[in-house]
Amino acid sequence: MTFYFDKKLFTYLSLTFILMTVIGTISHEYGHYLSAKILGLNSRVNYGMTIIEGNQNNLISPKERFIITLGGPLQTILTGTLGVALLYLSRKSFYQIEKLSLLQWCYIFTSLFWLRQVSNMFTWVLFYFINGKFGVRGDEVKMARYLELPKWSFVLTTALIGVFVLWTVVFKFIPKKIRITFIISGLVGGVSGYILWLELFGKIIMP
Repeated sequence: MTFYFDKKLFTYLSLTFILMTVIGTISHEYGHYLSAKILGLNSRVNYGMTIIEGNQNNLISPKERFIITLGGPLQTILTGTLGVALLYLSRKSFYQIEKLSLLQWCYIFTSLFWLRQVSNMFTWVLFYFINGKFGVRGDEVKMARYLELPKWSFVLTTALIGVFVLWTVVFKFIPKKIRITFIISGLVGGVSGYILWLELFGKIIMP
């Protein structure tokens, strides 16, 4: 089997994954922001967090806090599900092609909003191996605790769906010739996007 790696496509896809990491993070936070606004709370979004302004934070009920927390994952999941639906509706256009159109790539990257759920599960487990205990700060964990469910319930369930979506995208919609290029660019672009935005430049650009 011949190994094929497209350097030009790798560059384009890596940059796109970096950009989508930023877009995904900010749009997720605006899900929290919109939920807070619906509840009549003043809030703002920075590079990686939604902040309830003033002393309102002390006046929020547990139910309201749950709704605000839900807003972020709900936005991400609905966006990813829209992408999956668009892929399904246009699936015939993907058959036996070697090069994807810009519109097809848009559908694919929209569906990959589900990757946030896979990433959450990975970092949650990694946190356990580093600290000897599971984290309690993630949105899905907070939601499970509010509903008195096992804290892994939302994290694991949505991650499994995310893995299924990723498997389907890679093996059903990405042409075989460029799958390796796509996977490597996803790893490089996703990690680079996280570091560049959440660790280095996000706090400067969007404090």
